[in-house]
Amino acid sequence: MSWHEAQQYCTEKYTDLATIESMDDISRLKADFSYSWAWIGLKDDPKSWKTLTNDTNSWRWSATGETSKTTFNNWKADEPNSKHGNENCVQMGAGGLWSDKNCELLKTSIVFSL
Repeated sequence: MSWHEAQQYCTEKYTDLATIESMDDISRLKADFSYSWAWIGLKDDPKSWKTLTNDTNSWRWSATGETSKTTFNNWKADEPNSKHGNENCVQMGAGGLWSDKNCELLKTSIVFSL
């Protein structure tokens, strides 16, 4: 499913797509992670740079609409790169590394549940 479909499913059935704030979060996921890649709850808001704040980070967690509280990230080398100017959603691989991808690609999702 697309990133938006995955987020809708996760918010209806659970809480939201996964928010990852540390390597501990990734370690907890690895035991159950059985896919090559899956959507996580991180999305780019390219319009955010247009605001009059000093916040230059446009990547937001879907559960809160906020940037990371810990400043943790686990981007793959040379990511995020917004290839072709339309990679605004984030996938995580089985190794725990993130890459930005087109939100319409069909992927599995990682759900955040309380």
